[in-house]
Amino acid sequence: MTVHLVGAGCAGPRWITLEGMELLRQADAVVYDSLIHPDLLQLAPRTCEFHAAGKRKGRASLKQPEINALLTELGKAKETVVRLKGGDPFVFGRGGEEALALEKEGIPWTYTPGITAAIGGLGRAGIPPTHRGLADSLTLATGHSEQNGAPRENLWKAVAEGGGTLAVYMGASSWGNLARFLEANGMAPETPCAAVTRGGWGCASTVRFSLSCSPSALRGPAVVTAGGTAGLALSPERGPLAGLKVAVVRPAPESWDTARFLESLGADGFSLPLLTEEELPFPGEEDLLAGADWIVVTSPRGAALLSRRTDLRTLRGKIASIGPGTTAALARTGIRADGEARPSTSEALASLLAKQVQPGERVVFFRNEAGSPLPEDAVRARGATVVNIPAYRMVPGLPPGWESYPSLWEETGLDAVVFGSAALVRAWKTAGLSLPEGTVPVGWGTPCAAAAERLLGRKALVMAEPTLESLAALLAELKNMKFTEEKE
Repeated sequence: MTVHLVGAGCAGPRWITLEGMELLRQADAVVYDSLIHPDLLQLAPRTCEFHAAGKRKGRASLKQPEINALLTELGKAKETVVRLKGGDPFVFGRGGEEALALEKEGIPWTYTPGITAAIGGLGRAGIPPTHRGLADSLTLATGHSEQNGAPRENLWKAVAEGGGTLAVYMGASSWGNLARFLEANGMAPETPCAAVTRGGWGCASTVRFSLSCSPSALRGPAVVTAGGTAGLALSPERGPLAGLKVAVVRPAPESWDTARFLESLGADGFSLPLLTEEELPFPGEEDLLAGADWIVVTSPRGAALLSRRTDLRTLRGKIASIGPGTTAALARTGIRADGEARPSTSEALASLLAKQVQPGERVVFFRNEAGSPLPEDAVRARGATVVNIPAYRMVPGLPPGWESYPSLWEETGLDAVVFGSAALVRAWKTAGLSLPEGTVPVGWGTPCAAAAERLLGRKALVMAEPTLESLAALLAELKNMKFTEEKE
């Protein structure tokens, strides 16, 4: 029984360490704070317990002794407990206090570092913590270092005289007071400063000012930096979708993979797999698949299931795929598709089968219980025999930590929601989720976009093709449109 103190990093899920990811995948319980990216909880097993322990200004939350008690309780009852903290647990994350509480109770614990905001967040904003000739030291401080509501004099006097780069955590709301104190203790009024809000995120923003012209308050969560490299304004490439916030409503793992793809282009992606897979046993399916002249697979999910449900060596028939994603999923199991529909629609698949299938052949569909009848009708029209194996169904389900998303979007905004199917639009509506003001629905296809307009009452955009590249192109157009509107 071990409690693992794991740093989630200060940005999206791609910034967590490999060790942190592996621990989440083994977790029996996760205790998480409000600064993590909520998608990270989807790495944990479905059987995992989740405990929100976020501490944010102005919101009800667990106090630190209560969090310590919770970790102690879970550490005695569970095999693998992950304490998931934004940034690094030991950099103003009170991880040391939690470790002491665990040691006091004789509970083993481990530490997995995370990318802290003063390193990753500032660096991604073009402010290196150190730089030859500008800063040969870095001082980390917390804006909560106060006594009776005033800055601790000895601490901040030493900070003001210390030189190098100063990075202040949790100082957004108190910076005006801290700036005056630093100036009074010898820091030059013209000292360059910068506040980086949500450093490392695609929607990160930077405000620059001098110490004497400091704003009275800044938007958090932010790291405020002064002196040293604070005036060094480098410009790292942010990606073509930088600044966009996009929710992806697709089944897992497509939702996760799509959100991370968008992050690689500079956006902030949020994975909401509102439908989950439920396998459906089908009597005699192995014999039916082995005797088929054609096997039709209509999703990457079906491709993965096929390799688990039958001995692939017994298959003698040709394989038809609904599109490139399914073809790639088949290839990962060692199966080569003999025919691939383009684009990835039921209509295109029906057209492919009408050309390829011969009269008298046996065609087995291995797919979602709610699959379209169009491809079946096309096969019957050719005089072939149709066998339908409903291998799985998609059932509604909310991802762990789902309540974090609306509150997060209140802070960051949300530019678009990408729906993978009409069924997922219905799942969004059934879950009681609403589109924030200004958020644009995006349909993976025309029927999906029509469902979004009908159910959500908002004009939807439609991807030219059901591919990630097409999604990226459409979102780039949306970004340009929003940028133009903001300028006007």
